[in-house]
Amino acid sequence: MTRSYHIAAVIALSALCAGLDYLLDSQGMFSLGAGTFGLLCGIILSDRLGIDPNTNKSCINLILPLAIILLGFGLDLNMLASNKIGVAGLYTIIITIITAFSCTLLISRVLGIDRHQAFALGAGGAICGNSAVLAVAPSLRLSSKQTGSILAVVNILGLATFLSVPLLANAIGFEPESAGIWAGSTVHAVPQAIAAGEAMGGDALSLASGTKLTRVLGLLIVVPGAIIYSSQKEKSGKKFSSGISRIPLFLPGFILASMLASFLLPESITQHIERLGSLLMVPILILIGLSIRPRELLNVSKPIMIAGSLSTACMMLASATALVILM
Repeated sequence: MTRSYHIAAVIALSALCAGLDYLLDSQGMFSLGAGTFGLLCGIILSDRLGIDPNTNKSCINLILPLAIILLGFGLDLNMLASNKIGVAGLYTIIITIITAFSCTLLISRVLGIDRHQAFALGAGGAICGNSAVLAVAPSLRLSSKQTGSILAVVNILGLATFLSVPLLANAIGFEPESAGIWAGSTVHAVPQAIAAGEAMGGDALSLASGTKLTRVLGLLIVVPGAIIYSSQKEKSGKKFSSGISRIPLFLPGFILASMLASFLLPESITQHIERLGSLLMVPILILIGLSIRPRELLNVSKPIMIAGSLSTACMMLASATALVILM
């Protein structure tokens, strides 16, 4: 009965958020998107509803791969192959990763943060949030408390970038293509990057998805990099395999969907499939919000929070500057 109540609550909130987004769009008003509204609702109601985080995680792991694969039908590979967008996206991803890592390590050194924690924090901001932190933590031999503090900071900053990118992109005057690449290259978590793209409309959604999933491939570099950085030689092969296993298995499905949409299926069909994937992201963002307790977000290390905030600001500025020059 309780489980049924939780499912009904998530479905009702999803409908409410989708309706609010539709209402704002129909009135010609700026909307953060149904996914953004869903995440905020989840955070606000997390203590009241009290849904088990493990239940949330299981539901997210079940729905998220399907949603991202469906979103792949909205990515036109012919558009990415163009010199303008393809080159701009690749360069922006590289600039983002280098800036995030270098700034995090430099600022952490000034603030006296342990270099292993600094590496994990840099990985979270540069690659893909929680997944990257958890992928490198074993090699860096971080304690549960250290890992938890970094994850809390990454989640706070992920939420901040998720909410600010659509607003800033609109203020800067980015076209949907530039805005989507910016979201995919700066927002930490995959669902949040996709939802930020949804909020900006047009090609921003598919480009945010493609850019973000390309950025996730940085795990192939950062996981062995953590092993080298920590000077850990024993059982390094096992840790390397454990980290690589965190690379999302839905990535091939996303690429296959993009190929079908680009070369085989008509646009009239792929648009509806992409829209379904976008709608599936709303309950996912609600479930993520329900897993976040506002009180827990306040209980984090101040130096780590400062280092993460400053490096995130530098990363956003560097990637936006690159897009202004390249696009």
